[in-house]
Amino acid sequence: MEAGPVALLCLGLAVVVVLGVALARRTGLPDPVVLVVVGLGASFLPGAPHTQIPPEVVFLVFLPPLLFRASFLTSLQTLRQHATAITLLSVGLVVTTALGVAAVVSLLPGVTFAQGMVLGAVVGPTDPVAAAGVFQRLGAPRRVVELVEAESLMNDATALVLYAVAVEAVLHGTPSAVSIGLTLVTTVLGGLGIGLALAGAVRLVRARVSDVGLQLLVSLVTPYLAYVLADRAGVSGVLAVVTAGVLVGIGPTEASEARLQGTAFWSFLDLLLNAVLFVLLGLAARRVLDDIPHLDPTTLVLGGLGVVGVVIGLRVAWQFVVPPVAYRLRSLAGRPVSRSTTYERFVIGWTGMRGAISLAAALALPLELPNRSLLVFLTVVVVLSTLVLQGLTLPLMLRRGALAEADDGRENETRRTLAEVALRRMDELEADGTLPPGSADPLREVWEQARARVSDDLPDPEVDLVSLRLEIAKVQGEELAELRRTGAVDPEVARLLQEELDLQRVRLS
Repeated sequence: MEAGPVALLCLGLAVVVVLGVALARRTGLPDPVVLVVVGLGASFLPGAPHTQIPPEVVFLVFLPPLLFRASFLTSLQTLRQHATAITLLSVGLVVTTALGVAAVVSLLPGVTFAQGMVLGAVVGPTDPVAAAGVFQRLGAPRRVVELVEAESLMNDATALVLYAVAVEAVLHGTPSAVSIGLTLVTTVLGGLGIGLALAGAVRLVRARVSDVGLQLLVSLVTPYLAYVLADRAGVSGVLAVVTAGVLVGIGPTEASEARLQGTAFWSFLDLLLNAVLFVLLGLAARRVLDDIPHLDPTTLVLGGLGVVGVVIGLRVAWQFVVPPVAYRLRSLAGRPVSRSTTYERFVIGWTGMRGAISLAAALALPLELPNRSLLVFLTVVVVLSTLVLQGLTLPLMLRRGALAEADDGRENETRRTLAEVALRRMDELEADGTLPPGSADPLREVWEQARARVSDDLPDPEVDLVSLRLEIAKVQGEELAELRRTGAVDPEVARLLQEELDLQRVRLS
């Protein structure tokens, strides 16, 4: 392809992505739903591209950074604390869902059970992005949030390992049980080993690098390096990326500037990759429908409803059947049990939205795979159905279950502890003469305000210094903008001062 068409394709894709995200923000609908619809609409425009992106490119470009960001936001403490529940969901439920989807899809004309297992592995992993947005807006019990996010990370690994085995079985015939077992063991252990080794190397590099830009570059290269090394070794690139991400995420504490810029960078990259994926799927939807002429619309609709029913129904049923049994067995064995309420289990069951990982896996299916277009179409149906049905009703579920305002108190307790540490340190500095008596009183009032905010005693609004400092920062920002507009301040000086005001607002908020 010539440079001209490539440039136009990238520009057109960028425009569609921006329009889709803007429309989603304005309408309040889930981003993926709007982006797929916008992409589908763009596919009917005159001159719309019909380029087929190579499957291996989809996996290489999109999968490593999406998995890496999710993994370095997950702590080992969370994984250990919810190990039983996470294992049941990320292994047991993923395999059960794949089998259920395969059984339903194999009822369609010309579709084998092995092909159905491929689809089951594709729609196996959940995407916590939509649920996380609702949790952040309404609030939810900390254990529910932690479990949903950690489960999503681990079921990505399980589903994509199963995906590789299922695709291999369809293309080259079903191997023996012994062969499958050996493949899984070597794939899993090899991926874990490469991820572990790379994480150690990256942590050593980051400990010796102070430049923020270079640290960001190292973090961007890490998931791609883990994936490529594992792929070349014939083991799981997914597990290598996830392992590296979790271990790098608990590495040495970075400088504040690096942490702030890293968070902003990865949040933007995650938004960009998700948006591009959904638009690409919308653009490909027209061709997908054209490539499955052997099935009538009624069969397609029934097949889609059947798969969606299995994906949603099995997850909800699993939450009401399996956890109580697991709690009972752990109790009989004398192991500690962290019980969840019935409604919490239902909410966890209802947060089974599918998203970017499923789309990347569907688009990465080999072009020679039988019924590929049908599997991609059914993936789109599952993703959109779960995002619309579950994503839009989750807020109602939280409110009706009185979970929207739930708080286990750990955040407030931690905030109170940090405020008391600050006050105690100021007392110590005044006591040993480092600070003159009374010189830290303004700052002391700020931390007393912070402690009061998370205590039973609310601060007097007339002396709420935090709110006052936020208001002052706002006015200063407006004045700085006016000075910049009139040329009364050097642009570089204005940029530095604006950065200081922004950081101050972030800290105070």
